[in-house]
Amino acid sequence: MRILLAPGLHHLIISTIPRVVVPVVVSYATIHFTVARLTSVDSPIWLFFLSLITFHLILTAGTLVHGYNQRRVAARFNAIPVPVVTGRWRLPGNIELIVKMMRGITADYANQWLAEIVVDWGDVINLRILGNDHVFTTNPAYIRQMIVTDFAIWVKGKEHFTDLMHSFLGDGVFNSDGAMWKFHRSMTRPFFAKDKIVHFDIFAHHGDAAIRKIRERASGPTDFQDIAARFTMDSATSFLFGESVNSMAAPLHLPYGVKDSPGTGSEAPSTTTTQSFPEAFQTVLKAAAFRLIVGLDWPLFEFWGDKIKRHIRPIHDYIEPILQRALDEGKEKGTIEGKDVEEGPGYYETLLDHLVSVTSDRNIIRDELLNILLASRDTTAHAITAAMYFLVTEDPDILQSLRKEILDVVGLTDVPNYEQIKDMKYLRAVLNETLRLMPSVPGNKKHSNEASVWTSPETGTRYFIPKGINTSWSVILMQRREDLWGPTALEYDPRRWLDERNKKYYLANPFIFLPFHGGPRMCLGQQFALNEASFFIIRLLQTFQDISFAPDAYAPGMLPPHEWKDSTIGRKAIEKVWPMAHLTTYFKGGLWLRMK
Repeated sequence: MRILLAPGLHHLIISTIPRVVVPVVVSYATIHFTVARLTSVDSPIWLFFLSLITFHLILTAGTLVHGYNQRRVAARFNAIPVPVVTGRWRLPGNIELIVKMMRGITADYANQWLAEIVVDWGDVINLRILGNDHVFTTNPAYIRQMIVTDFAIWVKGKEHFTDLMHSFLGDGVFNSDGAMWKFHRSMTRPFFAKDKIVHFDIFAHHGDAAIRKIRERASGPTDFQDIAARFTMDSATSFLFGESVNSMAAPLHLPYGVKDSPGTGSEAPSTTTTQSFPEAFQTVLKAAAFRLIVGLDWPLFEFWGDKIKRHIRPIHDYIEPILQRALDEGKEKGTIEGKDVEEGPGYYETLLDHLVSVTSDRNIIRDELLNILLASRDTTAHAITAAMYFLVTEDPDILQSLRKEILDVVGLTDVPNYEQIKDMKYLRAVLNETLRLMPSVPGNKKHSNEASVWTSPETGTRYFIPKGINTSWSVILMQRREDLWGPTALEYDPRRWLDERNKKYYLANPFIFLPFHGGPRMCLGQQFALNEASFFIIRLLQTFQDISFAPDAYAPGMLPPHEWKDSTIGRKAIEKVWPMAHLTTYFKGGLWLRMK
């Protein structure tokens, strides 16, 4: 009979106690029996504390030995270990770094804590915490080596990523390696062919619903981040499942200080499945992001039960009947599992229909749908939100130039089509510049299956990267580097994509711009996302002639603190909103705009 333990209890027994408690007990027992044998007296209380100190000394010695071994192995590769970041006081376990990291993640500008470390330590560092090495970089040469040159040896990693995310993403394309990843990618790729990404009927339908929702507020403030998230959620579920969760029907967020009143659209949200779906999805995202922060010890923070499994139920409850209906219809039509995964999507209208034509495994289908939903909802919503933020808070000439292009190419009322959007170079420059300064995915991480060497393109220094190490990189920091983008790197200037700077910086080194990743894992839905964002922005600027930032609508503590003005690193001192990040980037408190 198999006994199922709570995840926290299981982790405590299997990992934490053997790793932490047992060494202390062994140290204490060894000292206790030694003292008892030598003195024939009971061991005093200070002996316990001595055992703790001994344990710490053992850990320190282990770290020193580990460092020596790394230097010795690195020398065989004619390389050196990546420099280890240390705090001022060099406290055990790098506690100072832990405090800085947790504060930075929960109460500071997105990736700012890393930006400050990079200024002092350079663009490749070892963030060693509690004896565990973690290499971090903002150098495009090293990133390119991981995602292209040495792609085969850099994986998501079972223990350090896929196991953490399995409750959410299963074995889908973003949570798998090797043969399973290749299968999922080849299965999904045909559906993102040109004949699918240029069908704008879905965007038009849900875009019109969003505009109607904004108009309900008249000239009052609207949380545009919420609007963008609903638009992309409804569009994505229509595209994936063939029916929308209709999140736009739920009441809008209210600005700070406005009380609920009948008839204002502020009534309590419904508890129907379609309206609980977006809320559950957001909760799952936050839980998944927290797991990535705490790593292997996540069960200790979800001691009595898997939080993702609990919160993902409304999502599965919504998908299951749709999935079952698609499987039943596939059997009736004789199309189920009737195609090779590399064939085109043919007449299939939704990704679900296409997947059903490839496999009847409901777990594979559900995993893939959730993976693509993650990519197509939050990332595009942030791109749209960030674009509007920059358009209304930066140089007014940028917004006017974009309006002029929209009027010249599409007109004031016509619905844009693919060919028109493709010809709108300034709009594409606006989106590129938005995703440069505020990428939807602020960073990524990998796990090495083999040892390798990274060679600095600037100095020629060779850094040894051991087998089994975890690495991460920051896209948002890399894309703001002045040595890569020029002296105006921190400025929002779409013209850099249209003038000589484009050739000088980006075209000379395309890996300095990675909002959609790169290499074999490059985002399949890149063009779909750009089309969706372009379409919605065009319709918004056709409809609303006066759009302004509404700082008065924010609740206290949601806007940048006054002390940010003193920052000398990055855009922190000039930002009007509070960028934060979990799996994707978002603005704390939303983006409140007045749109007339």
